[in-house]
Amino acid sequence: MQEITCFKAYDVRGRVPDQLNEDIARRIGRAYAEVIKPRQVVVGHDIRLSSEAIKAALSEGLRQQGVDVYDIGLCGTEEIYFATSHAGMDGGIAVTASHNPKDYNGMKFV
Repeated sequence: MQEITCFKAYDVRGRVPDQLNEDIARRIGRAYAEVIKPRQVVVGHDIRLSSEAIKAALSEGLRQQGVDVYDIGLCGTEEIYFATSHAGMDGGIAVTASHNPKDYNGMKFV
């Protein structure tokens, strides 16, 4: 089994597609749902080319576990924070690699 190296101290980030890809994102979505047990989660993504596909796979994993996913589309992490709180969501996930190079992507969890 391939070692998964995208888990960091405070977030998930790695080089796409060898450290983070759609399959890993889908599994992260399922695991998040299984451990946190949210009913409703808001998701959004940054402008990176890989972000929409990773967000779609993450959302699919969440939905496979029965989570209602609210996709706010292209946004900054601060909009995920706002939407999670303002809409009373159980959690929020931003697909972003922040300041990392363009061949990276990641996730921040609220």
